[in-house]
Amino acid sequence: MKLPVSGGCLCGSVRYEISAEPVASVNCHCRTCQKATGAPYLAIMFVPASALAISGNYKEFATLAASGNTLYRAFCPECGTALFGRNNTFTNIRPVAAATLDDPSIFKPQKDMWVIDAQPWDIMDPELPKYNGNFWS
Repeated sequence: MKLPVSGGCLCGSVRYEISAEPVASVNCHCRTCQKATGAPYLAIMFVPASALAISGNYKEFATLAASGNTLYRAFCPECGTALFGRNNTFTNIRPVAAATLDDPSIFKPQKDMWVIDAQPWDIMDPELPKYNGNFWS
């Protein structure tokens, strides 16, 4: 991956730049990701917190993640795009919604997590390792 990579919301009010390789790239099938995105899963790049530079004003909504941690989901207050988050327990990494990258084709998922919550109509890549919860716990 050629760094830095950038992305932003639908209306362009919030932009971000990532200056380091992702720690992990996953598809999260938990119910809170499903509800937050309106999709069967959220494609996430976990990046070092120090490597994420954000410009523009965004809002956060605190949710109780499937792990029991508090996840602050950031979104654009103008267009509603779900962009990135921060977790009260894993403070050194930030989840970034891969579909918001300027070039989302660089996202290469490594695993599926929270598959216990996956919808029966969600067809997952059989080649990816599956985790019923967080892959790091």
